[in-house]
Amino acid sequence: MAGEWDPKTCHVAALVLARGGSKGIPLKNIRPCAGIPLIGWVLRALLDSAAFDSVWVSTDHPDIATAAEQFGAKIHWRSPEVSMDTTSSVESSREFLIHHPEVEVLGMVQCTSPGLHPYHVRDAVNLIRNQNYESVFSVVRKRHFRWKEVSPGGTDRTVPLNFDPKYRPRRQEWDGELFENGSFYIGRRHLVMTSSFQGGNLTYYEMDAEYSIDIDTEFDLQMAEVILPKYGYLGKKEGDADHGDTRGKLPSKIKA
Repeated sequence: MAGEWDPKTCHVAALVLARGGSKGIPLKNIRPCAGIPLIGWVLRALLDSAAFDSVWVSTDHPDIATAAEQFGAKIHWRSPEVSMDTTSSVESSREFLIHHPEVEVLGMVQCTSPGLHPYHVRDAVNLIRNQNYESVFSVVRKRHFRWKEVSPGGTDRTVPLNFDPKYRPRRQEWDGELFENGSFYIGRRHLVMTSSFQGGNLTYYEMDAEYSIDIDTEFDLQMAEVILPKYGYLGKKEGDADHGDTRGKLPSKIKA
């Protein structure tokens, strides 16, 4: 039983997970990217969105904490038990929720998704506050023809998975498919504590491809250096009532 709650007044927190032990790119969370530390891109968007009652960074590294505080985030010092290579995002989020019982809705945001804009999370949180959803996650639409993977030298043969080669659709004739882009997952406390961020009355928030950047390799960082100056959120301008949402903004879609 989730208990009584008021989605319009409950405490909604954003949590950025930023462990110091990244193996692929050491301390990638604070690597310079298009002029600022990587983590700064999402923190700037989260804080300017005014969608959250509090914005936190969960970390075990003092340099990451310093960078996060410079952008205005609060620090949750994660324990060694949830700072291992095998620790899942949900496990780290649960530890945060145990220490912060006031939080009823948690938005887990990836600092490796620097294309985030304030209006993305503001629209997503609105789905929970005003449209009775319990969890929301971000997706991107792709139009890729997929084939079955087979073992080299085996007897199995590949087959198409999402199209008929005899009738290959043109781009304008096919809506494509939705894929998680990893930018954010927002869910009620009871879902995160007992299952995952994706459950209950669930929906997705579609982000356009130019904002669906995912940093995992050095090549990804190099690509982000090119993309972010044009499509990234560069901060609100003085007197900007809409928190800078007009720069680089293309209509995003909300689907139930």
